[in-house]
Amino acid sequence: MFKRLKHKRIYEEIADQVMEAIARGDLRPRDKLPSEKELVDIFGVSRVTVREAIRSLEHSGVIEVRQGSTGGAYIREFDSDVAVEQIENTLMMSNLTIQELSEARAAIEAILIERFIADKINETEIAKLKDNVALAEKYFREEKNDRRLCENFKFHGLIVDLAENPVMSMTHRIVVRLSLPFFENVQPSTAMFNETMKQHREIVTLLEAEDYSGASQVCMHHILEVGKRIAEKSKMQSVFARSYDQSERSLLYDKRVLSDAGSEQNEPGGDTEIPGK
Repeated sequence: MFKRLKHKRIYEEIADQVMEAIARGDLRPRDKLPSEKELVDIFGVSRVTVREAIRSLEHSGVIEVRQGSTGGAYIREFDSDVAVEQIENTLMMSNLTIQELSEARAAIEAILIERFIADKINETEIAKLKDNVALAEKYFREEKNDRRLCENFKFHGLIVDLAENPVMSMTHRIVVRLSLPFFENVQPSTAMFNETMKQHREIVTLLEAEDYSGASQVCMHHILEVGKRIAEKSKMQSVFARSYDQSERSLLYDKRVLSDAGSEQNEPGGDTEIPGK
């Protein structure tokens, strides 16, 4: 499974080989790595180097080190939240704009709608989308802005998840979470919210009629127009323009929160009128 080392920082190469073994399926979640002594013999390195590699893998969330009679280094179960957070933090350093994020989200959703969900969508999924629109309208009337925003994003998440492609779903999730600062702390006007709901209902109608090309076009236009209006009216033009708590960032697109439509608390809103989504 492993091989002797040739170059790079030695502990990094050990870590790389463990990652490669996981990718090949040689190591699976909950598998225990060989003991420290065994790893020393396998790689032909010192105990110090092996310990550095273990620390590196543990810090990356790849393994967990247990103590006691059943102690050792174990391969962790994949945690999509951890992966999303790591990628998200990296992308935040790029000072992304709402236009870039909107273009990415529009491309993902439009392609999936047109090419990848036709054989997966059914009456149950259509009903979920209709219920989502109704719930978003209810929260808007009740002035529960965070819940309304959560449902608006959930509408798009439901569509993306229909493709049953974990890579696309995770990518979409990252883009949504990076978009949150641009949508937070703003109250949509009634006219703009109604336009958002009109477009959501139009997407559902087209999906129900199996007009995937039409639904794709409406969805793309909708996302790009919303992004454009936010870029024009919002004082915040990049992710770094506002600092906010990590727990807030996880509000949207956290499956546990989405299941009950979010928190009860509303953040203080600005007076900029932007679309509800």
